[in-house]
Amino acid sequence: MMKAILFLAFVATTSAFRLPFQVAPAVTNITKGGQTLEQTGTYFVANLTLGTPGQLFTVVIDTKTSDIVIPDVSCSSGFNCYNKRRFNQNNSSSYYAYGQQYTYKNNLGTFKGFVGKDTAVIGDRATDLITIPGVKILQATDIGIGIEGLNADGILGLAQTGASQIGGNSPFVQGVQMGDISGTFFSIWLEHFNQTDDLGTHGVIYYGGFDPVHCAPNPSYVPMSSGYLYQLTMNSFKSAGKSATNSNTKMNQVVLDTTTAQIILPTSYVSQILDSIGINIKTVTVFPPIVPCDTKVTLTFGFVSGTSITITERDLVVSFFGTCRLQVVPSATGDAIFGIPLYRGRCTYFDPIMQRIGFTPALLQD
Repeated sequence: MMKAILFLAFVATTSAFRLPFQVAPAVTNITKGGQTLEQTGTYFVANLTLGTPGQLFTVVIDTKTSDIVIPDVSCSSGFNCYNKRRFNQNNSSSYYAYGQQYTYKNNLGTFKGFVGKDTAVIGDRATDLITIPGVKILQATDIGIGIEGLNADGILGLAQTGASQIGGNSPFVQGVQMGDISGTFFSIWLEHFNQTDDLGTHGVIYYGGFDPVHCAPNPSYVPMSSGYLYQLTMNSFKSAGKSATNSNTKMNQVVLDTTTAQIILPTSYVSQILDSIGINIKTVTVFPPIVPCDTKVTLTFGFVSGTSITITERDLVVSFFGTCRLQVVPSATGDAIFGIPLYRGRCTYFDPIMQRIGFTPALLQD
């Protein structure tokens, strides 16, 4: 019998603030800076403004796609854009129309719309706002089901340009190439699960430089193995639990994705993890699997560069409606995906220009 796979994760019920913030006009010579991330559902969102003057949106941060997708004003409340902020090109003096129609797919569903070009501004505070002119955007007339009930309006894709579905440059890459962003990389840091009184529902994305507040210096870099996704070659894996230690030296490709809630691994790896905590995968009927809340487990992933990272039960064992679930799911295709647990308690640097990923410990731990 096919086992059910439920993509469950911690859902924030409290928040220290709400997005989007009201932001001031950008300071034109800013080329690096940080921006607050907030969890909504299983996703992390941030501010984005489009047009001149700027129209403000809340967007899901997505490292698996590379386009900006925003509801268009023509997606009226009678459709699935109800309660979403919608972009009005007629109110922007910097808008340029292309008009091509596209159907766009990602983890949040299927979007339909047309393409335009306008100025994008990323950031929260006047001292950190970065302006990127002439960015292609998909103006959605029909939005994906995953975003319909979400406290977010659209998507900010930060993958490499090769992942664009609308034939545009990645907004981040365009900012670097035009000199609007000083460095070739951005970093993501998320709080540990339940780290603070906001329950670990916040983080920071830092564009164009090293984050001096949240991240230790000198990242360890791993070369990417894809020209459009943030993909790495994993050459070792070990799971250590309270009852056993297992290892695997098979080489696998793994994609880093901020819109996936769990760590997705080949079934043999998931079986080893469960074995290490005394559970036979054949007895599991629902994924992520229910585990004792005091489960101790450490996953160690090694890469071809010699760099390795670990993820522990602190970010893998998540309480959900009175039960605890291990945020590890078997892959239906055999591919591996590192989702949200990877980014907690560390800083991950994405460098699409130098084609590498960097890892460094977070400075803010408890």
